[in-house]
Amino acid sequence: MPRPPKPSAKVDISEAERLPVHPRRKKVPAEERKRVATACNRCNVKRIKCSGESPCRQCSASQRPCQYPEPIEKVLIPRAELDALRRKCALFDGMLAGNGGAGSSSGGGMLSPFSDPMAGSSRGDVSAVDSDVQTVGNGGKILADTDGTERYLGETSGATFLDHLKSFIKTSGTFAFLDQPHGVSFVQSIGVYQTYDSRPLQLPTGINALWLPSQPQMAEMLNDLTYFINDGNGRFPSGGILFWPLQDAASIMASAADQTPPQTHRDLALYHAAFAFASLLQLTDVNSKVEGQLGEPFFARARMLLGNPLDFTLHSSDDAVVLALMALYLVENNRRDAAYIAIGNAMQVSIMHGTHRGLVADEVKRRTFWTVYILDRWLSCLQGRPPGIPEDAVQVPLPQPCFGLPPPDGLRAHIALSRISDFIVRNSYQPQARDGSNRAIVHIERVMQQLSEWLAHLPDTLRPPVVPDSPDVVEVPQITDAPSQVDDRACCVLHMAYNQLIILTIRPMFLAAVKKAVADGLITGRWSIDEHPHVERIKECGEAARRNLRLGRWVRRISPRQKLLLQDLHHIFNGAVILMLHQIGFANMLTRDSYLIEFALEVFDREAATGSNYGKDCVKVLRDLLALVRRLRARFYGDDPDLRGPLPGEQALMSLRNMAPPPTLVDPSNEVDVAMMDALGFDPGQLTIANFPEQVPFQEHSLDLATVQEILMWWGLDYQLSYSDPLTVY
Repeated sequence: MPRPPKPSAKVDISEAERLPVHPRRKKVPAEERKRVATACNRCNVKRIKCSGESPCRQCSASQRPCQYPEPIEKVLIPRAELDALRRKCALFDGMLAGNGGAGSSSGGGMLSPFSDPMAGSSRGDVSAVDSDVQTVGNGGKILADTDGTERYLGETSGATFLDHLKSFIKTSGTFAFLDQPHGVSFVQSIGVYQTYDSRPLQLPTGINALWLPSQPQMAEMLNDLTYFINDGNGRFPSGGILFWPLQDAASIMASAADQTPPQTHRDLALYHAAFAFASLLQLTDVNSKVEGQLGEPFFARARMLLGNPLDFTLHSSDDAVVLALMALYLVENNRRDAAYIAIGNAMQVSIMHGTHRGLVADEVKRRTFWTVYILDRWLSCLQGRPPGIPEDAVQVPLPQPCFGLPPPDGLRAHIALSRISDFIVRNSYQPQARDGSNRAIVHIERVMQQLSEWLAHLPDTLRPPVVPDSPDVVEVPQITDAPSQVDDRACCVLHMAYNQLIILTIRPMFLAAVKKAVADGLITGRWSIDEHPHVERIKECGEAARRNLRLGRWVRRISPRQKLLLQDLHHIFNGAVILMLHQIGFANMLTRDSYLIEFALEVFDREAATGSNYGKDCVKVLRDLLALVRRLRARFYGDDPDLRGPLPGEQALMSLRNMAPPPTLVDPSNEVDVAMMDALGFDPGQLTIANFPEQVPFQEHSLDLATVQEILMWWGLDYQLSYSDPLTVY
């Protein structure tokens, strides 16, 4: 190999720069050396003999700085120990990558509490549905509906969190005899979420767009609508948390009486959308929610009057609120993806007309824009997807008191809460910290501080309503001349949204803590989440769930026909799931939690009886999950004498170490597999199925490599991990 060219004397050589060791150079014993062991940097680069002094003679003669490389301490260890260390490093690198060493599933390579340890691998007893679930970006997932259509749902989506919970239950169920019929469908539905977006509404054709119900019917429907999603017909002290510019029935009739072409009656589109939504408010009887009874004719008239939703040249700024109300109607019909598109169109119409920049002086148009903004942020959070407009592009003044309009307090508070919601969603799309730091707790504390400040600055008309804690209170308060927050349905719903954001912020850390507690109990015998350094925050998540269930119970009591909207049902469902997770993580099970969970089951039983597919799916999920939670508690905490027998730490560890996977699950040439077996105490040369002692409770089961790997990953979870750690950059 030829020598590298000698650098020119004119080249400025850095003091720290050195050339590599000559490839033909051989190691010379110290007694035979004619040169010094280490030349200075300049003599090394110029390939000249160095005298070894400091400064050396060459550098002194040329009056150059003389610098030697920093000495490197060398440690000699046996080759076998070095190989073992390398295997363990490969193991940990693979676990941190979240897929057993096949590569990182996230930008920063941080360990994720929600990552699939066998993603991209065909090894192990992993079902096809598991391998089909795709984790995207910072923790979002590609989930399929019941018709097989796949969609992206971000980390703030309840469906994504529920899918993480299913994977956790499936793995931990290996130790709790969960091969029973109860709850199997819950575990088997990994990768599937509930929506009917693949089934379009069956809208009638050939209808008259100018047809209207009778004036008394319109008055009744508008009365219902304004109670549920407006200002309670002027009775709510908050003024409502949404604003819809609706007129009375007489004004609507006068507008429709004008004998002009239908294209000039676009203002009626808002009322047809309102009547479509109001039709849903009446459907509380058994089997009342069936196709043809969902207000489809009204919705079809609204669409007909608006025209092509993609042709924005036909739209005015007034059409944005129509699209927003249509989105709300689609949500109630369990078509959240269609609603997300509709509210996106509403926001684009507002942007095209400059409403987002405050180029309107009309207080009504400002309030309607803020209503579109609130629904845009809510659907963004519900689906875990980006909103329709960035926060810094909105320059509309906040709602102000105005004669003839409801008080702006509720709407202003809802805007502030929606901004916090946007902060949570926006941060879930941020990359991980490049420096390898974990700052998820910083994010959680920042969100909790914002929520605390929001609560502290609420006006008196929006203070948290004090609702009965006991389920035995059944009387509805009488409406008085001076209604309070407890009578204000909008105020109660606003505080349910506030509690939901607390749950949304803390629940990833909650699930990670429960995973670690389960792994600790299996491997070390110390089964307690109370040792978590942020256990108080976790308990706050449970308290928020309890508040939402109590508020949901109260909202149902004060609502006409005890009607709950999908947003209310969503909050109740999430609260019940958190309380069930609480029962897994904490040994002490509160009686009041059981009552609240039973309330949630009763709510969805009633909703399912109406024919609602959303209610049917939710009650099935809750009942299956409750059955699995009870079996887990019976195994781990000994709640049921017939199933008692939690695993002592030494037995569990012995079981893991004595249970070698089948040889087909282990690739002897894969350093990660070998390191995993070495970490469990296996002899890599003897990977055979072991016999278990009779006292090991799961002696009839076998732990494949994927299960063992995932449990070890739980055991090594950082207490501060959250949302696959995308929220750690702030």
